[in-house]
Amino acid sequence: MSAALLENPRQFHVLEDDIESFVHVLGWTVMSYFPSPMDRHSRAAWLFLYYDDSSKNATGQAEGGIEKQLHLGWTEYPLAEFTLTEPSPVLELIRNLSSPFRARYGRPPTAKDKETFEHLNALVSKGQLDEVELYNQPVYRYRLDMERLNSPEWFLGTIQDALERPGWLAKDGAGDKLAVSAQGIAGQQQRALPLVKTDSQLLSTSSGPPKENHSGSACTAGQTISLGCP
Repeated sequence: MSAALLENPRQFHVLEDDIESFVHVLGWTVMSYFPSPMDRHSRAAWLFLYYDDSSKNATGQAEGGIEKQLHLGWTEYPLAEFTLTEPSPVLELIRNLSSPFRARYGRPPTAKDKETFEHLNALVSKGQLDEVELYNQPVYRYRLDMERLNSPEWFLGTIQDALERPGWLAKDGAGDKLAVSAQGIAGQQQRALPLVKTDSQLLSTSSGPPKENHSGSACTAGQTISLGCP
């Protein structure tokens, strides 16, 4: 389930929620079953953080998904430290599919960002600046991400392009789950706890104005927004 719906189950279900859920299922499958240099216990701890960790808020409602929120907002989903033993286009595919969600969970452009973009865009219009100089601007990236979030064709095209790339294994069926089993969940929780505390501190101490999600509703940077389900 998407982080947005887990934050507010009563809000209207939109296409982005289904696409995000697909990305989480694909991410969970790859982190669970694909061989990786990351040891099994570390991987299990991250799987727990992404998809199982939760806590109760003041009203008794379950909340969680700090890692989903942070890594989608930072375009590091799954975490940058996770690599595969055998090269495969699947990891790049997940990261490409997750990249537009930066606009949903990251910080929107500031007034200063918009002012800078308009100035540079005016120079481009006059032929005094190459258009490529706009591509790394926060406003440009945000608009591009929003456009992609609202385009099923972009997601389907990204998947199709990945499937046509070389590098897919001839035999890529799922094998035995490479992360530790549910019997080791207590150990997963202990290993995950320091990571949860660290990222909770990052959220609670972040500065700046409240961010807005794609629907325009404001949410503070310290809110947790996901139960962590695939």
